Amino acid sequence: FSDAVGPGLPLWLPKGAILRMELEGWLRGELLKRGYLPVITPHVGKVDLWRTSGHYPYYEHGLFPTMHLRDVENVPEGQEDGYLLKPMNCPFHIQIYKSSQRSYRELPLRFSEFGTVYRFEQSGELSGLTRVRGFTQDDAHIFCTPEQLEGEIESCVELTKLCLATLGLEDYRVRVGLRDPDDAKYTGSSENWDRAEENIRHVVRKLEMNSTEEPGEAAFYGPKIDFVVKDCIGREWQLGTIQVDYNLPERFGLEYIGADNAPHRPVMIHRAPLGSPERFIGILIEHFAGAFPLWLSPVQVAVLPVSDKYNEYGAQVSRTLRESGLRVELDDSPEKIGAKIRRAQADKVPFMLVVGKREAESGQVSVRSRSEGDKGAMDIAAFKE
Repeated sequence: FSDAVGPGLPLWLPKGAILRMELEGWLRGELLKRGYLPVITPHVGKVDLWRTSGHYPYYEHGLFPTMHLRDVENVPEGQEDGYLLKPMNCPFHIQIYKSSQRSYRELPLRFSEFGTVYRFEQSGELSGLTRVRGFTQDDAHIFCTPEQLEGEIESCVELTKLCLATLGLEDYRVRVGLRDPDDAKYTGSSENWDRAEENIRHVVRKLEMNSTEEPGEAAFYGPKIDFVVKDCIGREWQLGTIQVDYNLPERFGLEYIGADNAPHRPVMIHRAPLGSPERFIGILIEHFAGAFPLWLSPVQVAVLPVSDKYNEYGAQVSRTLRESGLRVELDDSPEKIGAKIRRAQADKVPFMLVVGKREAESGQVSVRSRSEGDKGAMDIAAFKE
């Protein structure tokens, strides 16, 4: 694939695409319950957006080359507009916030997006799905009043913990990333940094989270809470992140009209409970050794006719299950049933349904579980339930 699309730009094959769609679909549902507003932003934007945010000088050497679009009649050579493949989504979400005047009554505003971003990682840094040049962030930016901030941080922590628990990733530590005052990369006033760090510390103490503070691990614009997850073979991965930002609202001049009818500055939270679906799924594949939970498995049921004579009944069973929303694969190859079962077992399919003469006559299926083996004959309706 790398010869066709370039190294580090992953192509999702059908089963991987299904897994990703199911994971993202589940998270979208959770976001809607929590009042997030979905948005979709472009893949390309003017360089000036990231100059204003401060990302451009910080990430400049890790970005794809700037593109220049020049109107030969009106723009002098050397003064063309510069455009970037977006390295992060924040400036676009800020533009959505700025698209109209905001009132304190609207806040908090929570914009969410599964936004693809691009970083020109060095070839030696690329690794499978866990370090790529084009990846997606399960991104959201929350714009709130200072009084709402800690409640919103708590909500982000709860969502991140739900994601990890739902997927069986419960061996993790919490890292509070703080500014290193001696490092010039950090932008903004000391007053804003002190406020943001105290906000995060207060939430961590209130929730009694077992955490460590690590100076120098903050984002350049604000402190953060990172969830560092240990996989099944003991490697640590930084996945979910929650970042408090007083600085970008100042750099972009964001305002809302308060109850006193005067303009005030909102606070931003950057948060991504998975971090990146690509990295998250790469870790899940190894964590589960391919044996995903039923809801996440690309193929949930394999229908296995014992011979060609029962392919038609197998197809009928497959149609019935698909109409119920299950993901079904019919193995109507001419191989013997033992080979079909071994293949489905090797593919980690959660359920195998063997169908032959007895099943076709009774309208039933013989059920085999990936983890529990033979479970006997069952009506199709009972199996669906």
